[in-house]
Amino acid sequence: MELSMWTILGLGLVIGLRHALDPDHVIAVSTITSRHKNVWKAGIAGVYWGVGHTITILLIGLVVLLLDLSVSEQYDVYFEWLVAVVLIYLGISAVRDARKGQFTARQAEVKRGYHRSLLTGMVHGLAGSAALMLLMLSQIEQVGQGLSFLLLFGAGSVLGMYVIALILSLPMRLSKSDLFQRRLVYGVGLVSITFGFILFFF
Repeated sequence: MELSMWTILGLGLVIGLRHALDPDHVIAVSTITSRHKNVWKAGIAGVYWGVGHTITILLIGLVVLLLDLSVSEQYDVYFEWLVAVVLIYLGISAVRDARKGQFTARQAEVKRGYHRSLLTGMVHGLAGSAALMLLMLSQIEQVGQGLSFLLLFGAGSVLGMYVIALILSLPMRLSKSDLFQRRLVYGVGLVSITFGFILFFF
């Protein structure tokens, strides 16, 4: 069945928004945003994640479109392993900083945190429900429609992760207790490590 241009664009945006809610994405971003007391800086970290994710999706999607390639799921398991390793690393980093008492991002580290968020988003762009997006691309015959779909998918991911990052940073922003903030970062780190191991082995 041939889809209209507006349907393709709408689906791209909706799927992108939904993709931002994948558990591994939310957990990864939470390890970064949980250290920000400034809600808006946390939101920017979410935007960086979404941009990194979109860069990977655009590169893969353009290759699929221009070379008319089919999408194989055989590599998805390797991408999932890579995501798992990143989650474990982020979790260990959060736990280590919480134990040292460095549980909030210092001003000098904010920019580096943005770069980390960008790279994390790029890795996550390789795996997960992005396979659904690439599968749909294989059903689009015109390069222009495919590119429009990719851009809207990316916009949906960026917007979704921005909102999620804002929400996830609220407990840190609203809390006045250093002990609570430290335990929050510690707990987020443990969740990230646990989910990373589950993703890797199961």
